[in-house]
Amino acid sequence: MKHKTINALFDYWNTMRAGRPAPLRSEIQPGDIKRCLPHVFILEREDAQTYRFRLAGTGLCSIYGMEFRNHNLLSMWQEDCHERLRHALTDVTENANISLVEYTATTNDHREATFEMLLLPLAQENGAITRILGAAVPVDEFPWIGDRLLARQWIDRLQILDPERMPKRERAAEAARRIIRERPPLISAHIPSLANRRAPLRSERAYLRLVKQAHITGE
Repeated sequence: MKHKTINALFDYWNTMRAGRPAPLRSEIQPGDIKRCLPHVFILEREDAQTYRFRLAGTGLCSIYGMEFRNHNLLSMWQEDCHERLRHALTDVTENANISLVEYTATTNDHREATFEMLLLPLAQENGAITRILGAAVPVDEFPWIGDRLLARQWIDRLQILDPERMPKRERAAEAARRIIRERPPLISAHIPSLANRRAPLRSERAYLRLVKQAHITGE
């Protein structure tokens, strides 16, 4: 993880899950991650081919020059990247792994920028993992980002990681605890333990836009 926003969101998520496979969707509080919010999003899995944006940060919308409401994340990628990303999203929702994606986006006049995207599982009250907490942020801070349409993007590197096998970040974990103001996560007996997990993988205001869908009931 290269970008500070990506690291901060992971540390917050990792602290909130408190050793569980995933934190509850209801535990994620925007006020706890104000500095990350412009680039944060939440996806809802409808089926194996559809992961729709429910929330999208204003910074992310500005970078792409579009509203993400109702868009399927998979539709934003070329066919040669589609299957790789679909596999990663499936792994996040079915195995509670996390995915880290490095990708390049280009404009019609051939300007290129590198981005980093993080995908993290979120559980519903019944234990089902149907939501994904994510962030996408440009690694390169070029002045033209947000002023020119990003016309195409492709994956450079995709990692599927088991959070239980990742190196411990004690200082970061302590910082995340301060961020959540010592508010303990809710403990739900309904979240599966995944005991069979493989043993030791510029000015935007900080708020989220709610994506409304008439056919979906409740967040």
